[in-house]
Amino acid sequence: MPGEKLSRMDSWIIHYMLDHQQEDVFQKDVEKALAMTRSNVSKAVDQMVSKGLIMRSPVDYDARLKKLTLTPKVLEIHRQIEGEIAEFEKLLVEGFTTRELEQFKDYLERIAHNINDNTKRQQDERKRRDF
Repeated sequence: MPGEKLSRMDSWIIHYMLDHQQEDVFQKDVEKALAMTRSNVSKAVDQMVSKGLIMRSPVDYDARLKKLTLTPKVLEIHRQIEGEIAEFEKLLVEGFTTRELEQFKDYLERIAHNINDNTKRQQDERKRRDF
């Protein structure tokens, strides 16, 4: 796959499929999870099949359904990317003590919590106004 770029849609679909490897994944699952139209997902899946990123295969319990599975090519790319991320993370935390890293993680979690709370409040306010 050197020189071949993944589209944003490819990445989203791969990420979804990696998160759901223990279950059968069908195009309709991807459509629902990504809130995308059937035609857009179908086109993306067709392109990913032609790139050798995923496969469509029939299931024995319903002839109409085609299960989507990641190819070994994608799994190897994912493994390489995870290794690169781990190396980068090591570089980022170099020179910090365990206590400093725990404190930093705590700060980030609190920030994320504040953002989520604020977002929920704004959504609730919009619902009240629109009701």
